[in-house]
Amino acid sequence: MYVAENMTVAEPPGEAGHRAKHRSWVKWGIVILVIIVAVGTFYVVRLDEHAQVSNDLARHGPELKSDLALSQVSAYVTRGGEGEERDVTDASAPVEKRTGLQGAGIDLTLGNVANGTSLVTKASITFNSLRSLPPCASTGGPLVITANYQFTLPEDQGPVPPAKPFTLTKTISHEVVANKHDRLMLTVGMPTIVEGVSPWVAVVDVVLEHDGGQQLKTGPIAILYPGYQYDFYPDGDDWKIPTEPNVGCIAENRELLAEVLKTPNLVLAKEVASLDRILRNYRG
Repeated sequence: MYVAENMTVAEPPGEAGHRAKHRSWVKWGIVILVIIVAVGTFYVVRLDEHAQVSNDLARHGPELKSDLALSQVSAYVTRGGEGEERDVTDASAPVEKRTGLQGAGIDLTLGNVANGTSLVTKASITFNSLRSLPPCASTGGPLVITANYQFTLPEDQGPVPPAKPFTLTKTISHEVVANKHDRLMLTVGMPTIVEGVSPWVAVVDVVLEHDGGQQLKTGPIAILYPGYQYDFYPDGDDWKIPTEPNVGCIAENRELLAEVLKTPNLVLAKEVASLDRILRNYRG
């Protein structure tokens, strides 16, 4: 309705419909505009957050973490040592280079299922017991070898039972990259090998220090050092034993190994296991 010169006249139906439609379009236009602004603001904020994260990663990189774990432990006699040999009875005798020297080896398989490299910086071997195997033959000679191993027993220690456990420690640098397994070999021996010295057996624990002071421990492990005998030594999966061993030798070694094998959860060097089997079945 509208008023003209004091008269009330009805609004034409078409005009009323047009005005109503116009108001509806304005209302929906405002709603759509508000939605567009809200959506646009949302994406602008998300893009800004994404840019901030990208900038942080570019500056600092992703957080890399390692997760070092022990997958497998084994022990056996190694044959890759180097040293020098001399005849102590002849001062004029030349010093000869030696390779392929045998030692006690501890083979550790390390796993690092993570996104960062793990770095082992230190290795320690604690000797809980150390026993020389009684010789089964009286052999000896003038030759002395100065050998190089990662871990060498102190000269005054020798292969005799220690009064208390002692530890050898060495600084190393061994990387295990992300999502990989790797092997770390530790070799042990005497700094001086005298011709005729008998093999010895030790029960040890190992601690690896890695990634800022974390420790990875394993043991006990029975390792074997082969000595420098001609008639009593490990030979692959077998042992060389004299046809007529010294009196009491077999029984003494059998008892010594039985004592070692009482250690709970013991990992045996291959040669210790084979000697135990051979001595238990010995009928000589």
